[in-house]
Amino acid sequence: MHSSMQHVEHVSLSTQVLREVRSAIVLGDLAPGARLTFRGVSQRLNASVTPVREALLQLVAEHVLSVGPGRTIVVPILTRAQFLELRVIRVLLEGLAAEAAARQAGSRLAGELEGIHRKLDDAKRARDPREATLQNRAFHFRLYEAAALPALCSMIENIWLRTGPYHRRIFADPSKHVFDAPAGRDKPQHAHRQIIAGLRAGRPAEVRRAIEADILSGDPIILPYLPYDRPDRIQALEQSLPMLDSLSRGLLRSDAAPTKGARNDAAPAKTTGGPPKGRLKGQPKGRPKGQLASRPRRAATTAAARPRP
Repeated sequence: MHSSMQHVEHVSLSTQVLREVRSAIVLGDLAPGARLTFRGVSQRLNASVTPVREALLQLVAEHVLSVGPGRTIVVPILTRAQFLELRVIRVLLEGLAAEAAARQAGSRLAGELEGIHRKLDDAKRARDPREATLQNRAFHFRLYEAAALPALCSMIENIWLRTGPYHRRIFADPSKHVFDAPAGRDKPQHAHRQIIAGLRAGRPAEVRRAIEADILSGDPIILPYLPYDRPDRIQALEQSLPMLDSLSRGLLRSDAAPTKGARNDAAPAKTTGGPPKGRLKGQPKGRPKGQLASRPRRAATTAAARPRP
C-alpha cells in the first residue's frame, strides 16, 4: 500500500514538472540555445532530480529538447528551413482544427475567444511580450480544443513546443503589431477578429483561411533571426514543399536583418561558459508566476544528477 502511494505521488510530481517545463518553453522563458541540467532545473522547481530527469528526457524523445555538449539538455536553435517545415505543418494541422471547431462550436465559441483576444490586445499595448504570448496561445488552443479532435490537438501541441521559443519574438517588436483599430487601407483587421467573425457567421472555410493567415504573418518577424541552411537543404525543402509562398522562399535565401531597435526577447541564448542551471529566462527570483509551489527537497542520488541521452 505504501509503495503504491509513493508511485502515485511520483507520477503526479513528474507530470507537474513536465507541465512547468512545457510552459517555460512555449512561452519563451527558455530561449533557443538555453542549456539545462537535471540538478539545476530540480533546484529551480524545488523538486527532486528523478521527476525532472524523466520530464526532460521525455521532451528529448519528443524532439522538443535535444542533448547538447557535455550531455546537457538544450533548447534547439532552429534553422530557417527547419522552422518553415514546421510552419507548413502548422498551417495544415491548425487549419483543419480551426475549420472543424467552426463546424462543432460555431457562434457559441465566438464570445469566449473575443474575451481572450481582448486580453491579448491589452498585453500588446502594455508592451508585455510574455503575457501576449500566453494569451495568444490561449486563443489558439481554445479554438482547437473546440474541434473535439484530441489526437489532432496533441500533434499541434508538439509543433508549438518546437516553435514556441520563437513565438515571443512576434510580440517583442511593437512595430509589427496589428491592433484592433477599425480595418482600413493601412490597418488590416487582425486575423483573430476574422476568426471570430467567421464563427459568428457560420463560415468554417473563412475561419480556416484566417488561422492560416495568422500563422503566416509571423514569418517576416521570426525568420530573419534564424540561421541559414546549406544550399542543398534549402533546395530539398523547396522541392518537397511546393506550397511555400514567395515571401518564405525569399526569406530562406535573404540576408534580411532583424528590425532595427527591436527588443530581442526571443533571441538565442548564449551557449558559452557554464550552462545556466535550469534558470527560466526572464523570471524573477523566488517563485515565478505559474511555477511549482515550494516543497521540501527530497534526497537525490548522485547518479540521478547526470543527464543521459
